[in-house]
Amino acid sequence: MKAIKAFVVGFISKHSLITATALFAITVGAVAVIIFGVGGKDAATAGNKVNEVSESEIQSSEVQDDIQDLTLLCDAYPEVNEVMTDYHNALAENDEETIKKYLLYVNENELVNIAVKSEFVESYSDIHCYTQEGFEEGSYYVYVSYQLKLTNFDTTIPGLIGLYYCPNEEGDYHIYRKADMSENVLDNYYSAYMKQEVQDLYNIVDLKYNEVLDSNPDIKTYMEGFEEMVTNEMVKIIALREASEAIRESESASEASETESESETPEVATTETVKATTTVNVRSSDSETADKLGKVSTGTTLTRLEDRVNGWSKVIYEGKEGYIKSEFLEVVSTETEAGETTAGATYVTVKENVNIREEASQDADRVALAYAGTKLELVEKMSNGWTKIKYNGEIAYVKSEFVE
Repeated sequence: MKAIKAFVVGFISKHSLITATALFAITVGAVAVIIFGVGGKDAATAGNKVNEVSESEIQSSEVQDDIQDLTLLCDAYPEVNEVMTDYHNALAENDEETIKKYLLYVNENELVNIAVKSEFVESYSDIHCYTQEGFEEGSYYVYVSYQLKLTNFDTTIPGLIGLYYCPNEEGDYHIYRKADMSENVLDNYYSAYMKQEVQDLYNIVDLKYNEVLDSNPDIKTYMEGFEEMVTNEMVKIIALREASEAIRESESASEASETESESETPEVATTETVKATTTVNVRSSDSETADKLGKVSTGTTLTRLEDRVNGWSKVIYEGKEGYIKSEFLEVVSTETEAGETTAGATYVTVKENVNIREEASQDADRVALAYAGTKLELVEKMSNGWTKIKYNGEIAYVKSEFVE
């Protein structure tokens, strides 16, 4: 787990979701509210880069000004506003398809980062786009201002983020990151940022941001600890993903070593009818980063084929297999292959990762590892500190302190 956390911390500090989004966020407030931008080293060095621009580069930028209009315009291009609004909505909703559509490139680790952060963000509103003419023909430097609504607070927070919106060789527009830009574009981007109109815009947003935080100590504390929350959630997701992969590898190895002979007593298949307790995504595999097949709304009933120990359920969705987080499902009834149905089964929820054992003893053989959020069918709460459960149709035991 320490190794996983070290990896996540390194990822957050060294890899930005969109490096270009925080290039010019040199004030503390503006950096802090860029939820989906860079933090730490990259954001801090943006200001230093501006201060390091040489006299020759300044002269070069003055020459460039003769052919490049760096006047700051507000909401001058409806098509730019539409893209930036769609993009920010996609970040809030973890809409991978839209995010991939607009970004020139995004890798799997960045998608995990987006997925985690979207859990803390409810929406972006009051979006305005301030544009300058970009370095390349038909491109724009876009400063997007917005009101950020966090899931845990009613008060919105003002924010501002810098982006580069540019067509590729085929003429398709994308949002470019720092790594996607040439050195000439970056130098020009810094020069554009130093225009007084842009500086004034950042200062105004920063002032409003600090006013909100000063009047809301809870939000201020929350924002100060935001990156730590993201790190912790990413650690959990990566640990679950690795554990799931290990379980699948183990199951595959076990299946390969089994003989082709069938058991004298055929296994009775069991399925459950479950319903969604909230609107939830259906994915192609048991992973937060897997492709999204669709959504089911609150109260939708589904057939569950498997309740996995990694916190996911395999279900039938629109005639094919899909996966939903088990914490968002509750059992309506259980049915065996022979048609026997048991309604109203009682379940306990795992609070922390816990071993499932064959007997009510620390020394008993371990059946499996159940992860936080997993639901287990309750048989009996025992007085000796153990809980008797059903796991894969068999009686098993977990320590009572780890379930509720």
